[in-house]
Amino acid sequence: MNLQIRIWISNVVLFVVPILIAIILFLLYFTGLRILANAGYYLRIEQEQQFKSVSRITETITFYGLENNLIDSLVKPSYSLLDPKEVYVEVLDQGNMVYNYGNPQIYSASAIVGLIDVNPELQGIVYQSNNTFVYEMRKYDGRHAYVYHIAIKRATHGSDSLMESVSFYIIVVAILLFIVTFFAINRFVTRFIMIHVKNMTKSLEMANRQIEMEQEQQKELLAGISHDIRTPLTAIKAYAEGVRDGIAPTEEQQKRYMGIILKRANDLDSMLEELFLITTLNYKKESRPSERIELGQYVRDFVEDHLAPYQTRGLEIKSRIATENAFINANPQLLQRVLQNVLNNSAKYKMADIGHCVIDVTSDDDYVYCVISDDGPGVPPESLERLMRPFYRVDSSRTNPQEGSGLGLSIIRRIMEIFEGRVVIENVRPHGLRVILEFPKQGEES
Repeated sequence: MNLQIRIWISNVVLFVVPILIAIILFLLYFTGLRILANAGYYLRIEQEQQFKSVSRITETITFYGLENNLIDSLVKPSYSLLDPKEVYVEVLDQGNMVYNYGNPQIYSASAIVGLIDVNPELQGIVYQSNNTFVYEMRKYDGRHAYVYHIAIKRATHGSDSLMESVSFYIIVVAILLFIVTFFAINRFVTRFIMIHVKNMTKSLEMANRQIEMEQEQQKELLAGISHDIRTPLTAIKAYAEGVRDGIAPTEEQQKRYMGIILKRANDLDSMLEELFLITTLNYKKESRPSERIELGQYVRDFVEDHLAPYQTRGLEIKSRIATENAFINANPQLLQRVLQNVLNNSAKYKMADIGHCVIDVTSDDDYVYCVISDDGPGVPPESLERLMRPFYRVDSSRTNPQEGSGLGLSIIRRIMEIFEGRVVIENVRPHGLRVILEFPKQGEES
């Protein structure tokens, strides 16, 4: 969940929760008044302003209930807060009684003694008759011609201390509830957002560590380049000077010197090619599009095409396909480079005149595996984890760089990352090395 969504949720919580609390408090207050009314402590009207407020509220509730068929669930419970002996309510529609509540004698005995207020918009008037407040109004909406009357006897025996106490305590509870809710919501929102901030911080820390690691690898790469390029360049320079200075006076010696120069130049060219590949793999993934490949058939074709060239180098290769329809997404040229790099290492480091290498293709529900095993010397266990570093060689003295650039396994690792797979290297008993290429399995074509 990103930060924008978390902030949106937090804003919703800050907006919705206070509304829910207000609704809950209103329901609690209304329920408390209902309980008191059932116990005989009805809502008492003492002042004219109280009557105005009550009449406006009851009028709104009454017509809303009539229009939405909520007489029993809304209108009746509302009027039950008023003493039926001291109030009378009636709603007429074209002279027909629609709803009434209380004692009709209260309204019948009333007469306009003192006009209190007039509401032209609702065609209503408010007046008092002796100790009775009366509100009358007419409402027309095209289909109905309502007449609404409410008459409430004025309380003349002082205030109701119980009702005031209940209202006071409800207000106190409301204030406390709002304070507690404010701190709770603030804590929730803060923690809710901070979770994402902490995750972002961890991601940044991981990214920084990754950058530092890549910088270290770049340093190693530059150090390796400077060391490994110097060796063939030194050899080329030395033999070229020998030819120039006449150290090789015969044609045969000159050919031998030129052959050495050519070999070192080819070594340098191969090294530069691998350097170019490993550096461009980081940003040229889009220029090497993947294809849907059936790995078993691909390996069969690869072995058939490369069998003879590797035989001339003293390496016998064969394939064993244990699964069919093992589909993967990969770039064919890069996949070929992976297989060639592994086999080239097997050919370079074989223990006998003839080495052997087997390519197995297997799969499970989620992955397809290409396992390449040889019968070479293997590597010390402590070197396994470092094999795929650029320019790393088991020979720490690095006295024989012409045997390889030290980039082959590093290139394999980067290509497998592009394929969204991984590579694992392990020793084989009694001797040998096994390279396991793991590819995400793709479903069969429909």
